Amino acid sequence: MEESSFTPEQKLKHDLRHYPVRPHVGVGGVIYWKDKVLLIKRKFNPDAGKWAIPGGHLNLGEPTAEGALRECEEETGLKLKIRHQTDIIDRIDRDSAGNIEYHYVLIDYIMDLVGEYAENNPPIPIAQSDVSEAKFVPFSDLSSYDLTYSVVELFNRLHLL
Repeated sequence: MEESSFTPEQKLKHDLRHYPVRPHVGVGGVIYWKDKVLLIKRKFNPDAGKWAIPGGHLNLGEPTAEGALRECEEETGLKLKIRHQTDIIDRIDRDSAGNIEYHYVLIDYIMDLVGEYAENNPPIPIAQSDVSEAKFVPFSDLSSYDLTYSVVELFNRLHLL
């Protein structure tokens, strides 16, 4: 059956993120300012309460860079621009019975702040709807944060940890 022929109820069941029937695409942004990187505290699962880079789900028909920019601006309230794609991370979580609980392909971008910032005028992220906190964290403090394992993998690849 073609996905477009699903009823709304069938499509919702088909598109579940928890115990999915297919991988989902997540997009995110690594945003630096001086010797800091922007982190958000996740409000929802997977990984509720852990720190990650801003990002979210790619919408149907949306190019990945546009989705990453949209999600990062929505979660932080900051104006941003894409510099370049940085990495792709596979995130496959299994439950204790070995079933796939979450499966994401995470496509991340390096992003730049838009605007003039200085020590006396720093960028101030404002946590939005699905984020409980957003802040710039010094690289030297990253190991003291409870980071998602996909962000640990990304930061290791970027030599931030």
